[in-house]
Amino acid sequence: MEISRRQFLSLSASAGAMLMTISMPSLGRRVKKDADQGQNNWSVYLHINPDNSIVIESPVQEQGQHMKTTGAMMIAEELDADWSLVSCIAAKTYLKKTENGIGYRYADMNTGGSHAVRRNWQVLREAGASARQLLISAAAKKWRCSESELTTGKSFVYRKSTGQKLPYGKLAATAGTLELPNKALKFKDRSEYTIFGQNITTVDIDEIVTGQPLFGLDMEMPDMVYAVIERCPYFHGDIKSYNDKKALAVPGVIKTVKVDKVIGEDGIKEIAAGIAVLAENYWAATQGRKALEIQWQQGPWSEESSESLMADFEKFCMAEEGGETLLKTGDLTQGFNDSVQVFDQCYQVPLLAHACMEPFNAIAHITDKKGGGKQAKIITGHQFPTRVASSAAQYTGIDPLDVEVIPTRMGGGFGRRYYNDFVIEAALLAKETPRPVKLVWTREDEMTQDYFGQSTFSRLKAGVDKQGKLIAWHHRQGQIEGSMREQCFPYQLIDNFRVDSYQQKAGTPTGAWRGPGHFQFAFATESMIDEVAHALSQDPLAYRLALMGKAKAYPYRGYGASEIDSGRMAKCYQAAADLANWQQKRPEGVGLGIASHFTFGSYAAFVVEVDSREKAGMKITGIWGAIDCGLPLNPNHIRNQMEGGFIDGLNASIYNDAKVSGGRVVNSNFDQQPWIRMADTPALLEVAIIENDYPPTGVGEPPTAPAAAALANAIFAATGKRQRKLPISMEA
Repeated sequence: MEISRRQFLSLSASAGAMLMTISMPSLGRRVKKDADQGQNNWSVYLHINPDNSIVIESPVQEQGQHMKTTGAMMIAEELDADWSLVSCIAAKTYLKKTENGIGYRYADMNTGGSHAVRRNWQVLREAGASARQLLISAAAKKWRCSESELTTGKSFVYRKSTGQKLPYGKLAATAGTLELPNKALKFKDRSEYTIFGQNITTVDIDEIVTGQPLFGLDMEMPDMVYAVIERCPYFHGDIKSYNDKKALAVPGVIKTVKVDKVIGEDGIKEIAAGIAVLAENYWAATQGRKALEIQWQQGPWSEESSESLMADFEKFCMAEEGGETLLKTGDLTQGFNDSVQVFDQCYQVPLLAHACMEPFNAIAHITDKKGGGKQAKIITGHQFPTRVASSAAQYTGIDPLDVEVIPTRMGGGFGRRYYNDFVIEAALLAKETPRPVKLVWTREDEMTQDYFGQSTFSRLKAGVDKQGKLIAWHHRQGQIEGSMREQCFPYQLIDNFRVDSYQQKAGTPTGAWRGPGHFQFAFATESMIDEVAHALSQDPLAYRLALMGKAKAYPYRGYGASEIDSGRMAKCYQAAADLANWQQKRPEGVGLGIASHFTFGSYAAFVVEVDSREKAGMKITGIWGAIDCGLPLNPNHIRNQMEGGFIDGLNASIYNDAKVSGGRVVNSNFDQQPWIRMADTPALLEVAIIENDYPPTGVGEPPTAPAAAALANAIFAATGKRQRKLPISMEA
């Protein structure tokens, strides 16, 4: 919907002080619609107080990717604000009905796919630039001068001819009465940036380190009851019978509720069958759960196991034909016929658990609405608040616009908090009592009821000519239904290229896992390139740089970008290698491995150093990474995510292995599913950030993908032994 320029602005008051509030329900005239985004709406709320302090409401969900800070930085930079005067708070969720269901009245509040910065770069800067223009207009009106005389800086408007200055706080009320001029907005030149490129601290770091209530698990409501659920452990299983007499006898237990399973149209479970226990406190709820007597009915996937799935994938890969051909260029048969040497190897990745540090939780409360009907309030940390509202509405029969969603900071998401099972369960239980219900998952719930990252079996054949150049490449991959990232390199770098995919329908629920599909694809491709380089007695770095060839941007049809650039990838390889002193000779038994990958518009490369000389086992002794994520907005946060993302990738390489047997997950906590510890990571972890003027892209997921290949390649360099199956053994 087109709006007038006057509608951009509204006045609001707080404790008697006039504030300038800028809200943008639509910027469709100026913002090119992003096909990934699905909508181009953004709302940002900017309050400039009379004392010159500034409050920015950040609507994008915060799950550790620092968007609450970075989004505010984008506004404040173009506002030409003094960052020391800025404070940030989370915005409310404003919903509206759309043709496709429920959307946002103002902002796209979702987060996932490393898109928050990339999608909002233009509109957030427009918000800041629009406010700055209005403040200039207000100053020109007050001084009765031309706007061309005026400049801004550090939350002041300056008049060059007289040396006068006015703080934004004294102009805000007037600015709020003006219309935005009908002219193109002026953005700051990079040389004028005062906030971008600075090491800005996370805006709520003090609250985090002092344990202030920020996360969903911290939240409470008056007269709240607690709930836990004993769920069927079998995929698509059900309740055969149950006895809750002992559970109801536990002091504090209020009631039990049978929860029926729901299987979605895609065949993946929405919620598992189970028995919920509602109690006055969490302890009573858990004790009541332990006292339940339940007999489970196994589901239709009772024979499914990790081994049976991998065997199906392997059977497909070892055949020469079959499956769906996703990419095909050149003449693959002729390419292999022309090859003087052909390499043929297989790589395996197991199911990957999320294990978010904050287990899932949600508070749901259903009350009577004035004038009749029902309304609901949901408090939770979720990557897509619209999905919270739509699911709660669907399972309670309440109009989604009568569902108030109060988002909280998430203790990790990684794609898992895109799914709605814990929200649906909380909403269903809220129908059973007039009191607010706080549903809490245990660690066992979180690990056994996951939507896992896909397990994959990949077979790669590569052919080289007399000069050692790759001229043929055949990638066959079997997996549970999900993403495969075939558009990434080495596609378009090798003349004869083909990718075949086999997608197996399974009972094991799978879904988005930190850069879905990229980790699995990078492990296979970067390991194979390394194998070829070593077999040809060529330096693995030099071989990769030669493969990248002359810097060139190629079309990219995958999610997150429209092109993929070999020159930008090559710079990441080189930067990571330079940090690691790649050419420096290491002692025997110490080796370097390198790998890189393109994920959702960003390029990341890593070098890992492994020391195999200790009898206790191999040890990672150094990590060096480089990233090209376009214009670096906040180096502090970029380094933070590079370190955390790569360590999460190492965890997936060494430990993460969700095991399925008899149609159920069998490793349900960290005693059965070990997780990476500080002792597993080196003190030496350095990051280089590539400087350029490309629009900024995401950082949360790109560093995860290269981890397994970089580690496996380092182990080969140190020991001469290839690791083609995850999890990698670190035994000497």
